[in-house]
Amino acid sequence: MKNLDAVVDKIEKEIKEIDAVREKALAGSRDIIIACRKGMQLIHRKRYKEAGEYINKASKKLVSLYKLVSPYPEIRNTGFIENAAQEVVEGRCILNVMNNRPLPDPEKIGVSASTFLLGLCDAVGEMRRFALDAVRENRIDDANNYLDMMELIYESIMKFDYPSSLIPIKKRQDVIRGLIEKTRSELAVASCERRIQDKIEEFRGLLQVIEKKKNSTEKRVKRTNDLNIDDVW
Repeated sequence: MKNLDAVVDKIEKEIKEIDAVREKALAGSRDIIIACRKGMQLIHRKRYKEAGEYINKASKKLVSLYKLVSPYPEIRNTGFIENAAQEVVEGRCILNVMNNRPLPDPEKIGVSASTFLLGLCDAVGEMRRFALDAVRENRIDDANNYLDMMELIYESIMKFDYPSSLIPIKKRQDVIRGLIEKTRSELAVASCERRIQDKIEEFRGLLQVIEKKKNSTEKRVKRTNDLNIDDVW
């Protein structure tokens, strides 16, 4: 037991070092999430170039974050690191979709296959937002395109049927299915409303034509009557 103090001191030193790294990692993950969310806001405003700058910044910070925590598996595998990585994946995927580019490669982003799939699942929620924005702007065709992309992603991720310890995707699969069903229902209602509105406009146009013909006929009758009166006098 003579070396107890030395052993405890060594352990304390290691724990302090890990804690210091953890604090830096927490701050880094917050910066990544903030940058990704700013980028996403800019994507919704169709300011893709600026959005790309924020997402690129987040990607670089993620690489630095991984380097920082690589010697410390107890930090590397924590939830806040994973959340930050998934935000980067989501931002990358959405930005590429909006720019009509292929999806990014997980290796180029520097994330695991599991992290990429989970981030891709999160992208479905953003696509739903784009679909609803399109509905509000009466761009039903665009909204249906977003729904198609949501369904494609869902079909792809449903191939993965593995234990949650390997890839915790089951809950995301259920969430995405619910989002798709809800979005499909809302688009069906919007499409129906648009058809009704089109019919109303068509009927209104028909009424205007009838009204013009009626007014024209009344004017001709009036002119004829006026002429008849002149003949009498």
